[in-house]
Amino acid sequence: MVRTLRLRIIGVTMLAVSFVIFAIIFTINMLSSVWIIGRADDMLSIISEWNGTLPSNADEIGNRVSFAVDSELPYRTRYFVIKADSDGNITEKMLGNIASVDDDEIDSFFEKTKDLKDNTYGTIDEYRYLVHYTPHGKMISFLDLSPDREALGIFTAASTLTGIAGLVFVLVIIIVASGRILQPFIINQEKQKQFITDAGHELKTPLAIIRTNAEVLEMCGGTNEWIESIKNQTVRLDGLIKGLLQLAKSGEIAEEQPVKFSLSGTVNEVAQPFKALADQKNIIMHYDIIPSIEYKGNQQAISTLVSILVDNAIKYAPEGGEIIIALSHMGMGTLKTAKLVVENDTDIPASEDPTRFFERFYRSDGSRARETGGYGIGLSVAQTIVKEHKGKITVERAGNRIVFTVIL
Repeated sequence: MVRTLRLRIIGVTMLAVSFVIFAIIFTINMLSSVWIIGRADDMLSIISEWNGTLPSNADEIGNRVSFAVDSELPYRTRYFVIKADSDGNITEKMLGNIASVDDDEIDSFFEKTKDLKDNTYGTIDEYRYLVHYTPHGKMISFLDLSPDREALGIFTAASTLTGIAGLVFVLVIIIVASGRILQPFIINQEKQKQFITDAGHELKTPLAIIRTNAEVLEMCGGTNEWIESIKNQTVRLDGLIKGLLQLAKSGEIAEEQPVKFSLSGTVNEVAQPFKALADQKNIIMHYDIIPSIEYKGNQQAISTLVSILVDNAIKYAPEGGEIIIALSHMGMGTLKTAKLVVENDTDIPASEDPTRFFERFYRSDGSRARETGGYGIGLSVAQTIVKEHKGKITVERAGNRIVFTVIL
């Protein structure tokens, strides 16, 4: 339980930290990309106004844009311009500020943009363009974005690697810190288990004395309703103490070394003796246990699980009812799973929520549970055993029947 809780703390914390870190990285990169496009559009607007060129005076540019401008900006900006007449024929190619494009590429870019409307911005490959109509035709300016995009790519890679390194560092811290965070919980849990164990053992002695005194009184003065009440309550209290001790120890299952054993044999061995108890209530028991199913786990705990489910079925099955105990397997190879089903007739009201049966000290019908000796602990123990074996236990109502299903 502690290990599971620790893993959950680590998992939830890492998920939250990962989301925050990568959300920040994504946001920064998106804003950088938007800034690159905005900067390019400002430069294209100036190129169009200056008839396909950039002013050599950097101040002329700086007065028009919101980013920092230095005197070298006009000379390191890579761009080219295509001019065409009103009939759509190229009249001039201005390639003085770029050397990486040839005539074929220019013709291709022109074909893709020649029919666009005035003041249309767009992107083709690594180039941002602006279509601008003039009295003599149109002018299409192209600005090379590859330097900015290359820098953005380097920043993205660096920030991602830094984020991953940061996550690894945070993971180490969380692994160390989670142990310290859970330490008070672990100490409290151990104290709680120790208290239940000590109290259970301490209560056994006075219970035995009370039971013995009741039997002596019965031998001396004969039986009466008061003596019978004392004997019945000591039996109930003894059963409650045993249930609490079993519940306190159920969390220690994972600490024991699992062994391979015959699950079919264990289920059959545990379930068969309950037939005599069922016969007293005229309950019919059906066994559908597939032989040769093996399982690796805590055999004693699995025996307890089967005992709890079968005993619960007999307690809550009405006179003349029916109980079905079935064991089968699913899957192939190493993916095989065992399926245990314990099904019984019941007179529990349909309004009861079956999922609450696993709650500690929950009893669906107080008077009926008291008659059957129920304490609301057994099914909680069964659920703990299944969880410690990384399995799943469910309960559902099917008409007037209760069906418990265990997947191991």
